[in-house]
Amino acid sequence: MSRHARVLGSASAVLLAGVAAVASAHDFWLVPDAFQLARGGTLAVEGRTSSNFPASLSAVTTDRIASAEVIGAAGRERIGVVGQGPSVLRLRHRPSARGQYVVAVQLHPRSVRESAAGFRHYLDVEGAPDALARVDREGLLAGRDSVTRRYAKYAKTIVEVGEGGRAWRSEAGHPLEFVPASDPSRWRAGDTATVVLRYRGTPLPGIRVHVDQATWPAMEAVAARQVKPRTVELRTDGAGQVMVPLDRGGLMAVRTIHVVQAAQGSGADWDTHWATLVFRAAAR
Repeated sequence: MSRHARVLGSASAVLLAGVAAVASAHDFWLVPDAFQLARGGTLAVEGRTSSNFPASLSAVTTDRIASAEVIGAAGRERIGVVGQGPSVLRLRHRPSARGQYVVAVQLHPRSVRESAAGFRHYLDVEGAPDALARVDREGLLAGRDSVTRRYAKYAKTIVEVGEGGRAWRSEAGHPLEFVPASDPSRWRAGDTATVVLRYRGTPLPGIRVHVDQATWPAMEAVAARQVKPRTVELRTDGAGQVMVPLDRGGLMAVRTIHVVQAAQGSGADWDTHWATLVFRAAAR
């Protein structure tokens, strides 16, 4: 093989690696079979991965789960039953008491080595224009042929099991997470819901947040991949809060991506954090 052919082959491999990394990057969210269960009921939640809420194109494998918990007013419980379907991660758990529960799943981080151009493309297509602008403004990729990007995903939803203690204030302890500023069980169509975005426990201002809304129940439509959610782009205020307009009742998700330079010596150049919160807005 000629040197020219080897160079072209290497360049193509790097380009393909960058494209593959972008193609495999999707939001991860938790969608419960029901948001309201009878006392003693079993939580049934699906972990879904795609770029089209709430459809799922692939299943997260169980070995990627770093933590899976239900958080109630009285404390935390590890989710005891985990399985994998053709395109979803399946979680099953019977809480020990009635009340409101936050279901929280954190995935182990993964690392991708990609070209500097591939990383820029990743930031562009994944909706991180602020990070891309900073990279260009500060010349953070100058002289770099490649970078290591490490990414992790965190997902939450909130479910009622009978009537009991409230848990919506509870934080999962994920590096990046959404925390409601009021009880989601009271959110109705026509309201404005306030959600706080926290990064390592501190409110995160000035971050782009996307709000997706689909019909509920939507299981049949999801299976047929016919769900076309309405998406709104917002930004957190100085207190890390985002005001979510609940134009109609239905299944909703808030999602964001936060990109930061990795700590020196950590084995990566950049850390990408993905966070989602799924809830239901009741009809008025």
